Amino acid sequence: MARGDGTRPFRPKCNLRRSTAMTALSAPPGAKARVTSKRWSMDAALRKAGALQLTPDLAVGDGLQEMLAGALGALQGQGASARASSRESVHRLRVGVRRLRSILSAFSDALPEGERHALGDRLRAVAQRFGRAREWDVFLAHLVAGVRKTMPEDEEALIAVERLAGEARRQALPPGDSIKTSLVAIEAAIDEAPWLRRPAPTLAPCWETPLPDYAAALLARRHRQLRKRVKRIELTDQAAFHSLRVRVKKLRYPAELLKSLFDEEGAADYLDRLVQMQDALGALNDAFAARRLIGELSLPVPTQRLLAGWGARDIETCRERFPGRGRAFRHAEPFWVA
Repeated sequence: MARGDGTRPFRPKCNLRRSTAMTALSAPPGAKARVTSKRWSMDAALRKAGALQLTPDLAVGDGLQEMLAGALGALQGQGASARASSRESVHRLRVGVRRLRSILSAFSDALPEGERHALGDRLRAVAQRFGRAREWDVFLAHLVAGVRKTMPEDEEALIAVERLAGEARRQALPPGDSIKTSLVAIEAAIDEAPWLRRPAPTLAPCWETPLPDYAAALLARRHRQLRKRVKRIELTDQAAFHSLRVRVKKLRYPAELLKSLFDEEGAADYLDRLVQMQDALGALNDAFAARRLIGELSLPVPTQRLLAGWGARDIETCRERFPGRGRAFRHAEPFWVA
């Protein structure tokens, strides 16, 4: 039966498990189902990122739609309780968008290139509207809080920093926008992409490929590429540093979403090493951002020097920490290998 937008759900030729997400995605508008009436909604059991359970009998088309439904379900669950642009809400929105974009990237072989890039850019634009606010959130939660914990005698100066940074954060929030309106924009962007629900004729064979085969090839390729980058990275090269962070994300999020297809015990050790390396890179990026933000505040020279010194120490610590974590990842055993 055709959908309201004229598309039909993809039905692979082989016998595949009919998932909750697939049922929701293929039901005609208004039809009763075990999930809500929204096309890309899902039940509460899958709203936690780690709760998605894929099975080896799925094809790529079904896996794509289950993963999209899971990512959107998590965002929708956040929207119900999101406080107006709070620190946590902003962070969850940006992570949710990052996961959606990582799914589009992971399934690039199964999706039309132009449309996929356009949707990815549209989603990224939503997250970027909160990018500056997020930088101030991290500045306050890490740099200022770290200084306060170690140097309580500078409390008066830090209160002034918090006041100025808080005002900068409020000004950085997108005017007339909110977490909930952003979530509506995300749902609309996905809903207006019928090619996510039905393959183009030339891509249909890829949609019918067994998901474990596709996933193993994807993870192996990205693992190999990342290992090479980690071995020769120079963290003082900003372009190379940014590229490495992107590569880490492109491996981490698909690995987390696809791990249930393989040995989850092995996946736990692999992901722990990968996340530890990503955390080191993220902390270094946060330290770079904090150094820039300090210069944007009208602070007395002694306070500027205090924060700048703390930030410089953070940068040095992160650079010293990374090589060990990089080596640990390079020795990680791929969990998708039989």
